[in-house]
Amino acid sequence: MHRGIALFQRAGTRRAVHISWLIKKRIIATLASERGTVRKDRGGRLSVCLIYPNTYSLGMTNLGFQSAYHLFNEIDYCVAERAFLPSTAEMDEHARTSTPLLSYESQTPVRDFDVIAFSLPFEDDYINIPKILALAGVGAKAVERHRADPLVIAGGVAVSLNPEPVADIIDCFLIGDGEGAVRPFVDICLDMKERPVSREEWLKEIDSIEWAYVPSLYEFIYDGTGIGEIRSLGGKPVVKASKCMDFGGYAVPESFIVTPETEFKGTFLIEAERGCPRGCRFCAAGFLYLPPRWRSAESVKDAVSRGLVATGKVGLVGTAVSEYPDIKETVRMAIEAGGSMTLSSLRLDRLDKDFLGLLKEGGYRTMTLAPEAATEKMRQVVNKGMTDSEIIDSIRLIKDAGFRKIKLYFIVGLPMEEDTDVEAIATLAKEIRSILGQGEVALSVNPFVPKPFTPFQWHSFEDASVIERRLGILKRSLAGAAGITLKSMSAREARVQAYLARADRRAGSLILAASENGWKKAAKGMDAFIDGSISALRGKESVFAWDLIDHGVKKSYLWAEYQKGLTGRLTPPCEVGTCFRCGVC
Repeated sequence: MHRGIALFQRAGTRRAVHISWLIKKRIIATLASERGTVRKDRGGRLSVCLIYPNTYSLGMTNLGFQSAYHLFNEIDYCVAERAFLPSTAEMDEHARTSTPLLSYESQTPVRDFDVIAFSLPFEDDYINIPKILALAGVGAKAVERHRADPLVIAGGVAVSLNPEPVADIIDCFLIGDGEGAVRPFVDICLDMKERPVSREEWLKEIDSIEWAYVPSLYEFIYDGTGIGEIRSLGGKPVVKASKCMDFGGYAVPESFIVTPETEFKGTFLIEAERGCPRGCRFCAAGFLYLPPRWRSAESVKDAVSRGLVATGKVGLVGTAVSEYPDIKETVRMAIEAGGSMTLSSLRLDRLDKDFLGLLKEGGYRTMTLAPEAATEKMRQVVNKGMTDSEIIDSIRLIKDAGFRKIKLYFIVGLPMEEDTDVEAIATLAKEIRSILGQGEVALSVNPFVPKPFTPFQWHSFEDASVIERRLGILKRSLAGAAGITLKSMSAREARVQAYLARADRRAGSLILAASENGWKKAAKGMDAFIDGSISALRGKESVFAWDLIDHGVKKSYLWAEYQKGLTGRLTPPCEVGTCFRCGVC
């Protein structure tokens, strides 16, 4: 390097690249604070730049991103490095110095990697993908790229549910669990990169992997705001999502890289389980990750031991972490080792005196619970089988255990909801605060967004004016209430998320425009189309943008659950291996 100019070589070419010393210095400083960073020689290996489309602190908090980093790097003939969305100030420095987006591990321009791999857990981050590709010097649309350009792929929860909104941007998607899915992809890419084949031939070869989705091999025929037909242009009939049924041969997803710059500072995160048996009808993760799978007690305890050495504080996460069979023993182990432990949201009906005592002893301070709805009627609609008395009895147990801070999650705009159901949230919050005597009740209330692969995928997004009115009812009902705080997502934000969650690839042009001008300007003139897309009640035979994807759950089962939800009928939790209702087992 000399005067901010570095030479990089890819595909037999040599080119000069301007690099800001300030940007490089910041990356090096961040690396110096990390433990667990993987560094490999790129020679003879497939090079992958794994990108989280948001800030470093958010990306390094995400276990999916950390797990992908590990899965790529555990393959000897693959090297994975990381990149993130720069901050606004860093963006200014990139622009001022013409510095391209750099990987962290070696500060190599991202466009000099064989593969650019986006980890996409949230639809809200789609807007950042074109920004990142532009900064990398890579075409924002798949059709703009040539054989010498990196292959742009994506995985993660959001695109495993519905990849179509970014189908014009991403070359191919890996759908489902990462375990077992990564190696076949790496094998094909390492073979193809050395052969004189076109980009189209490369993608066609990748399509031979059953969980790979190549959008260019399909054509969508539209019918107004909906879809009339999906036609194959040489792609396989169905994309079967990768589903790891035996975790025994894979590392437990954990904070493989420990860094102080995360959202949960000083907490070593560990995935204890994946999937939930409860079948809450609004919850995408609850159906996406069926059947529920538990990590072995030994593997989780080993991870906890590593976490306690690394940070002294461990966070167990999962779709239904309180359902984890060895939860009490694991918490007790952490306490006996002199550490502390936190858990993601707990079910009220899984709490007892012994468990609460353990949590208190382990340093737990805030109980995070998700009733979702404040009336029995609405909890039956969403299949949250929990009575009013069970909730109140659990709160009393929590109070008796010495907890004085409770965080509660609720949803507004659900099917069959009335104003009185929202007023009940305030009533319940006040009752809980009264039981606590002192302390804090923190409410997080968000609009309902119908998600793919849930029973409510056929339902409409509630009119934004109705959502705002109901949030207003809640705010007024809580006005002056001591010890109760309220945070909520606006109807406007939820509207964008609702569109992106269920959109087809026509959303690509909006995402590209929004990346430059923001959602408000990009959506100008498209309000009618967006509202028509999200407000329509779908029929049983409706074609969804994600119908090409098979996660194992029968569409007929989801429809039956939708009908049960509309009439407030409960479905019991699944019993893995013995019930065959949904089709996964």
